Amino acid sequence: MAQGPASMPVLSRGRHRSPARGACFLEYTALLAGEPFTDAPGCVDGELAAVLRHANDRLSDGDRFRLTPLLGRAIGLVVPGPAASRRPRRSARRAGGEDAHALAVHDAVVGELRESVSRRFTAALGHRPSPAEWRGHGCGRDVDRLFWSLMLEPTPVSTSAAYVDRLVDRLVLLHECYEQEMARLGPARRSPGPTPSSGTTASSSDAVPAASPPGV
Repeated sequence: MAQGPASMPVLSRGRHRSPARGACFLEYTALLAGEPFTDAPGCVDGELAAVLRHANDRLSDGDRFRLTPLLGRAIGLVVPGPAASRRPRRSARRAGGEDAHALAVHDAVVGELRESVSRRFTAALGHRPSPAEWRGHGCGRDVDRLFWSLMLEPTPVSTSAAYVDRLVDRLVLLHECYEQEMARLGPARRSPGPTPSSGTTASSSDAVPAASPPGV
């Protein structure tokens, strides 16, 4: 099956020096977004990027084409960083004042996004993490580890083909969760602004997430 337009690189495992040598899913995404050739494009949330990077590398050459319908869908699923984030974070924080404040607000919104995505994702799977499991995944903020830990839930699959089917279906679901949560945050929250009031970020992040219906 075709990997993509003839002028674009072929999807393959690992990082690449140039598109002429191929591209992983994230490097391909960077090209589609008009960014420099990198496997860590700024247009995708870091945790979603990690899931996609690992999916690209875990799939065989014969199955990787199954990811092509998702190419480009992750573009824009990220909380844009403040101007301060374009400089080294340590120097911005040491400078204090507005730069450090903007970074703190940005980090809080990013954390809220990831936690909410994890809540939505686990609810859609009908999985209720134990308190220990939830804490072990950064209270939902380690989306990558949570995603892969659930690949054998509710029951392990018996064939590699079934595993690939499950993986692709859950990647689609994860994108949907990000899209829904980005829409819920709204433009005002996606752009770092005033400090969130107490309670804006989940104050009960150590608790097990309540199971809400999929799509809510």
